[in-house]
Amino acid sequence: MAVTRILDDDIIRLYELGKPRNTKNLIATLFWGDSVRVIGEQDGEYVIELWRREWNLDKNRYEWKKKIGSLPPKTQFRDQPILKVRFLDVGQGDASIVETPQGKILLIDGGEEEHIRRYINVAYSHILREKPFHCDAIIITHGDADHFAGLTKLVEASRSSASPLITSSRVFHNGLVKKSGDQVNDAFGKILKVDGATYAIELEEDLLSVPDARMNRPFKAWKKALQQLNDKSGGVMTIQRLQYGDDKKFEFLSPEGITVKVLGPIVEPVEGKPALRFLGEPGHRAPSVSHTINGHSIVLKLTYRNLRFLFGADLNEESEERLLDRARTDGLSLTAEVLKVPHHGSAEFNPHMFKEISPVVSVVSSGDESVAKEYIHPRAGLMGALGKYSRASVSKPLVYATEMVAFFERLGEIEALEVKPTGAKGKVLGRIHNAYRKTAFGIVHVRTDGERVLVATHSGRDDKKESYSFRVDEQGGVTFEATTRII
Repeated sequence: MAVTRILDDDIIRLYELGKPRNTKNLIATLFWGDSVRVIGEQDGEYVIELWRREWNLDKNRYEWKKKIGSLPPKTQFRDQPILKVRFLDVGQGDASIVETPQGKILLIDGGEEEHIRRYINVAYSHILREKPFHCDAIIITHGDADHFAGLTKLVEASRSSASPLITSSRVFHNGLVKKSGDQVNDAFGKILKVDGATYAIELEEDLLSVPDARMNRPFKAWKKALQQLNDKSGGVMTIQRLQYGDDKKFEFLSPEGITVKVLGPIVEPVEGKPALRFLGEPGHRAPSVSHTINGHSIVLKLTYRNLRFLFGADLNEESEERLLDRARTDGLSLTAEVLKVPHHGSAEFNPHMFKEISPVVSVVSSGDESVAKEYIHPRAGLMGALGKYSRASVSKPLVYATEMVAFFERLGEIEALEVKPTGAKGKVLGRIHNAYRKTAFGIVHVRTDGERVLVATHSGRDDKKESYSFRVDEQGGVTFEATTRII
């Protein structure tokens, strides 16, 4: 009889049943806390059934493939599931997936391109074979396309002709809706000027009720996708604006001992209405549309037992200063062991923010993919500051950039072919003399039972991973383990 078991080894390799245990016969490399379906035993080894959704290039579609593998007799299993956080490589943009011990999913941002859709198709094949990938909450930290346009593509996809790829119970956003212009007077709708400060006062709640005329192109597409997502989710999905202090909106996680504090955006009352102050560039602080929408990102601090995560979205220097001031006023600690570094490693940061967070693990989501969107992320000064202001008691803090833990294979000289909308190959466009392709995306996995933590990344080889493990006590003390368990 088949039974689902939870792995208690840090890294374990699943090979094809009955074949030599070598790279050629490797089916998957699994991490601590992954679930496997054990269907029996053979020659003292555990027999595992694994389904994958793989792309058939010839048929231009995904197909289900069943794999039968084996795990060695010394494989360790655990009784309790753990918390899993994946910081995803989505090129220029952000995307993180939080999976609670009981299987609830928080999807925080989704990048700009189709990386998030492709990743979910592969990483969650075991779910998609039976039903859509359900998110208990989708959080769009702010309205820049590199954080949410990929979600539009994800929502529009299907797992079959009659079933959506994704459904959701909740969608949270920061209330700022971008228009097509980039001028302060009309970027987010009505504004008010009070005591020398400019405020956006049209903070939206339900994005489906916002007229198209008040939206730029990515927002219009997202609104259409949101309506589809609501329909696919049974028409009961809630769409809400988040602001500092809205912690109760995450009470659905409290039965698992998980708390979430909403640390941004920091809203101010203006003439009896909630409003967001326009922020500006460092130095002169003239109102800036881009700095305003980035600085008023949704910022979350998630705590599970002894471990704390801070998701910094696209905070900038001014908004970090405001958050530091507010946290001091409210007696709120920003300390976290795991930090999703703000704004892809931008040069605009406040070192005092990193000092206050004092991270052990820092993850920068970066990956410029075109000259038009080349921001030189992450900046060298930012990476240096992360090392300097990491947890003082940790001699070797972990600092990641998703682009740096990806792997690129050199192809040499190749022909570039036109790809038609149907997926068919078109005419030869020319030759690329020094071509590369990304064969391993820079995913940073963080797994924890609330005390012990495993951090792991991939490489160019399926059988080779980089990993670190440490423990966090109730006072926030960190002790690294000498080695991780690999079989």
